[in-house]
Amino acid sequence: MKTIKKVILATALAGTASAVSADPFYLDPGTDWETGAATQACPTCTGVKDQVTIRYDSFTTVYDIDSNGIDVGDPLATDGGLAVGTGLSNNLVTALIPAEVFDTGPSDNKYGEEWLMSFSFTGLGGVVSAMSGGVPVPMYGPGLIELYITFDGVTFNNFMDLNVTAGLPIGGLNLEIFGEVDFTTVDAGYNDLFHSADHSCLGSDSFFDIWTNCNEAMKISFFIDQNTDPLDVTIAGPFDGGAGPDYWELTSSHDGSVTFNVPEPSSLALAGIALLGMAGAARRRKSA
Repeated sequence: MKTIKKVILATALAGTASAVSADPFYLDPGTDWETGAATQACPTCTGVKDQVTIRYDSFTTVYDIDSNGIDVGDPLATDGGLAVGTGLSNNLVTALIPAEVFDTGPSDNKYGEEWLMSFSFTGLGGVVSAMSGGVPVPMYGPGLIELYITFDGVTFNNFMDLNVTAGLPIGGLNLEIFGEVDFTTVDAGYNDLFHSADHSCLGSDSFFDIWTNCNEAMKISFFIDQNTDPLDVTIAGPFDGGAGPDYWELTSSHDGSVTFNVPEPSSLALAGIALLGMAGAARRRKSA
């Protein structure tokens, strides 16, 4: 039964991987720290970016369900970013890429000085997909990554979420995580932080507005490419699981990058949205 589950999970997750292209974006934190900088996308915005780079710590529990040590197919759960309690300095967006361009004015609009972004995830579930240098290589299933903005390092606003579809090991030391942008359970206040530099829908290029008004036509996807170097992993255990299986604990450090893809809206899909809006307006007039 265990082998069958492994094959089913591997096949299902592998089917989610596809060619990913990065679309440019810019951020609007709402304050102009570089008045008149030539590279800003708007008076309170950064310049146009291709990706963000990240650094974070993670804590993983691997459950030894067959009592023969860690091996392929053992289930695992990972906490990462601010969830592991190692502080903002170890868990944050480290740069907006392209970085500052000093000959035309800072394109990062003071990023890293007056405001920062971080992230957190808890209980991201998966299985051990392989062993590399005695270290388990994870493969993840569905989960949620919460993104935060802070202006003082103390108060955090969960402005956007990333719904994880799959996390797949690719080419030895890399793990690629896929999914879609989501705003279902976020805080109010900074939802319009991310903007597409290429596409808009119904008059707005804000990720939040695109997700709210045009989600079916323009699902915004994300792609995380991170290292899983065995040298950055510490393993402790096994620990007695009592009534359950014994388990191992892994602490890891990672760095990587995050990119986004905002698709071109199809005219048919947008026409459908417009018709739905007209029908709703007609119903409201009729009921009035």
